[in-house]
Amino acid sequence: MTRIVLVGVLTSVAAIVGILVLIRTRRLQERFAILWILAAAGIVILGLWTDALGVLADVMGIAYPPSALFLIVSAFVLIVLLHSAVVLSRLSGQSQTLAQRLAMLEERMHRLEGAGDDAAAAPDTAEAEDEAGAGLPTAPRRLA
Repeated sequence: MTRIVLVGVLTSVAAIVGILVLIRTRRLQERFAILWILAAAGIVILGLWTDALGVLADVMGIAYPPSALFLIVSAFVLIVLLHSAVVLSRLSGQSQTLAQRLAMLEERMHRLEGAGDDAAAAPDTAEAEDEAGAGLPTAPRRLA
């Protein structure tokens, strides 16, 4: 086993251990860790089984085995980027929905607080304001 293969295998094993520690400390969710563990395990397999890259290159019809490795790594990066974009898009939509709901609840709370104060002073005025503003969208208020 050459020195470069040994370094690659040891680095991959360290990456697997690091990923497991991140999962254990709840800094990385399991669904994201699966991709990274599979990638590190693949590097360990390729490092220990030296002919595996040649076999993969032959199966894919690639004459130069390191080019096959480059293709595999590029496909992995593309999958991780696509997965991250999907998760980011979903979280962005959820964040926007939550912000809108919060703004609506704050507006309703302010209206109810104002209606309670105004109802004690002048009941006719509070009812007129509620009827005039009923069904109209309002701008969200900023938190202090």
